[in-house]
This record gives sequence, structure tokens and C-alpha cells, in this order.
Amino acid sequence: MLKLLRNPMYIYILGFSITFLVYALDWSGIYPPISFEIKIFFSITFLGFILFGFAVDCLKLINKTFSKTKTILISRCFYFLLIFYGLEFLAENDIPLISKILGRQGVRYTEFGIPVLHGVLISFNSFLIAHSFATYMATKNKKILIYYLLLYVPPLLFISRSIMVIGLLTSFFIFLHFIEKIKFWTWVKLTGIILFCLYFFGVVGNLRSGGAYIYQESLASDDFMESSIPKEYYWTYLYAAAPLANFQNTVDKKKVYDYSFKGFIFHENLPQIISKKFGPLFGIEERDLVRIVPWLTVGTAYAKSYSYLEWFGPYLLFIFNIIFYLFIILVGVPKTSNYHITTISILSVIILMNIFGNILVVTGIIFQLAYCILFAFLEGKKFVLRI
Repeated sequence: MLKLLRNPMYIYILGFSITFLVYALDWSGIYPPISFEIKIFFSITFLGFILFGFAVDCLKLINKTFSKTKTILISRCFYFLLIFYGLEFLAENDIPLISKILGRQGVRYTEFGIPVLHGVLISFNSFLIAHSFATYMATKNKKILIYYLLLYVPPLLFISRSIMVIGLLTSFFIFLHFIEKIKFWTWVKLTGIILFCLYFFGVVGNLRSGGAYIYQESLASDDFMESSIPKEYYWTYLYAAAPLANFQNTVDKKKVYDYSFKGFIFHENLPQIISKKFGPLFGIEERDLVRIVPWLTVGTAYAKSYSYLEWFGPYLLFIFNIIFYLFIILVGVPKTSNYHITTISILSVIILMNIFGNILVVTGIIFQLAYCILFAFLEGKKFVLRI
């Protein structure tokens, strides 16, 4: 089981299997039934990831490499983040979490930060969370563990659940690389941690939305509302099942009158820092999925691609993405690098996040891999400045 979870290619199967199981809970009255076409599509993608996952195992492309990154480097990176986050808080003259707690009008979490700089900071924050935990697991240095925990404070202050969730998920995958066997009580502890994190996710969700609103608008079923299940877990159901529901809704209702291969390549395969800036300049239309409700915005990695090429879009995106994943595993970061396990674990999270959207085009996510490749390239190299 552990060997399977250490291979990013198998994470795709695990992630979407959980999605289908959660969807089957049927806690919301706004989600449509899953069609035969979507079931066939995911069966084919499952088969592809199984075959390539088997190839990765056979070629032994994943190695348990201990990170020897020095504490001082992590420390300097941490204070670098702290300084620039401080500048953002000063520029906004607000701390969103404090404003929420005090019930006053403040900067919305979606609008917080200095443009461009904030994207760099949150991506580096996520990368540093991952690598500091990988280094802690390799060295058991408690000072590094303290830095790791402190790295969650800034995203908590500006209420960024995405950084916290991605950080915890990446840490979980790193943890799996450093244990030989999961004992019964370890499973119990992990289950408890996961349940707590999901509960806290719901608490933050209620804090941001006002609580009862979400249950009314999503037509939460009477069976769920009358059950003894803590209502905070409804957020997990909504977020886990909504992407599949939106994908199905897009397939049911999207009418593609003209295919746009250029739009598909530009908006579904290039980082948003490029497509958002140059798309309007070149007149390349960005298309969207068909949402069930406006506030459920994601539709798996494939819904938007359907809007450009109908079923050709999702199948092409599946092929392009799997080629990229294999490239990262094969040549991105060497197996002997301090950043190997960090890279594999970040990639595992990226593949898992296919549940929600085409995560490879999100600049803040793809930059995490860029940092891994950059630091892996620089490690051990000495630069001499010649005048």
C-alpha cells in the first residue's frame, strides 16, 4: 500500500476514486447523476495512469533521498518570506483574519496582497513548507520543525485555506516516503489528524460564508441535516463532489459550436501568468465550464477543456498532462538531489488536485516545481564572480 502511495501516478486513481465515493453520498440536491460517457472517460484515464505508474516502479525512478539542506538556508528563506509578507500587511493596512474575528469590514482574502509579488510569495511559501518538512523528516531537527509550523501562520492570517491544505497534503506524502510500515495506532492518529483538518476546513468555511447560507443554497439533504454528522464536514463533501458535478453539468449543457484548438493550447496548457496577460492581446478567447451554481467554480481538470473541443479536449489534456508528469519524474530533479522527495510529493499533490481543476496552469502551483528544479540545479555548485 505504501509503495503505491509513494508513486504520484497512482495518486490520480486514488483521488478520483474518493471523489466518486463522496459523490455517491448524495448530500446535495443540486448535483446531477453521472453519465456513461464520463464513466468511460475516467476508466480510460485510470488505465493510462496504472500503466505509466507500473513503468515508473519498474524503472525505479523514485528514490528515498534524505534532504541535507542546512537549517540556515531554511531560516533565511523563512525570514525572506516574513519581510515581504510584512510589506503586504502594511500595504493593505489590514489582517483579514483579525477583521473577520472582530466582525469588521476588511480586505477580502481574494483581493489581499500586492499583485505579482503575492503570487510569488504564496508559491514559495508552499514550496518551503514542503521542503522544510522533508528536511525535518530526514534530520529530525526540531528547529526546522518550528520553521515548518511557523510557515502556516501567514496564510492563516490572510485566510488562505489553499496554502494550508496543500501544505498538509504535501507533508502527508513526504511522511509516507520516510516510514517503512504504518502501524495500527499510526493509522488511528492519521485518521484523527485528517478528520480534524477537514473539520477545521469547515469551520473556516463557515467563518467566511456565514454558516447556514451554504446549506440552504446547496439544498443539503434532510438526511444529512438530521444526522449526527458534524455539519462542518459538509464543506468537504461540497468541495470534493462539486468538480465532478460541474464537469457533468458542462457535458450536459455546454454547446460547442466551433472548436478552438488555439484556445485549448493557450488557456489549458500554458501558465496563467502567460495566458491571462497575452490572451486578450492576441484575441484568444478564454472559455469556461457551465457551473451548477455561481459559487461552485471548479470542474475537475477537464471541464474547461471540454468547452474548447468537446470530448477531444479532455482526452488531449489527459495525454499532455501525463507527458508532463513523466518529464518531471524522469529529468526534472535527480534521484540523488536533496529536493527529490520534495518534488515527488509536490507532484503527487498536483496530480491529486486534478480533482478540482487543471492545476498545472495555476502559476502559484507550477512555480513550486520550478523552485525544486532551480534549487536542485544550484545545489553543490560554486559560482565565482569574475571582474
